[in-house]
Amino acid sequence: MTVAGSVGLACLLAWAAVAFTGLSFVVVTTGSMAPTIPAGGLAITHRVSAAELDDGDVVTVPRPGSTLPVTHRIVAIERVRGDAAARSLTLRGDDNTADDRQPYVVRDAGLALAHAPALGTVLVALTSPPARGLAVAVVGVLVAWAFWPERRREQTT
Repeated sequence: MTVAGSVGLACLLAWAAVAFTGLSFVVVTTGSMAPTIPAGGLAITHRVSAAELDDGDVVTVPRPGSTLPVTHRIVAIERVRGDAAARSLTLRGDDNTADDRQPYVVRDAGLALAHAPALGTVLVALTSPPARGLAVAVVGVLVAWAFWPERRREQTT
C-alpha cells in the first residue's frame, strides 16, 4: 500500500469512528495534562453521562466563557441538588499543583479512552488552510493526469 493509500485509509477509519461510534478527537493545546497527555497530544473521547464518571477519569468538558473545552482529570465528584443527572466535577491537570478554580457542573462529558502524543499537532497541521489547498492541488493534478490523453506514436512502415 502506498503512503497516500495509507493516509486515505486512516482518514476513512477516523471518519467512520466519529460518524458511527460517537467518538471525538480532542487536541490538547497546553501542557497542563503532561506527562499523561503532553501539549500537542490527541485524546480520543466518548460522550458519557455524568453519572458514569469516576474519580481519576480524564474528561473533556465545556469551559464557561470560552469556546474551547478543558481536558483534565477528575479529583472530586459531587451530586447536584435538584438535578439527578448533573454532577459537579472538580478537575485538575496532571501537571498543575492546584485544582481548577471553579467546579464544572455537567450532565455529560467526553471521557478520554485513549491518547497519543504529538498526533494532535499533526492533525492540526493537516487541517490547516495551506494543507487543504495542497491536498486539493494534488488531487486536481492526479485527476488531470488520469484523464490526460495518451500520446499516440506514429507508426512507420
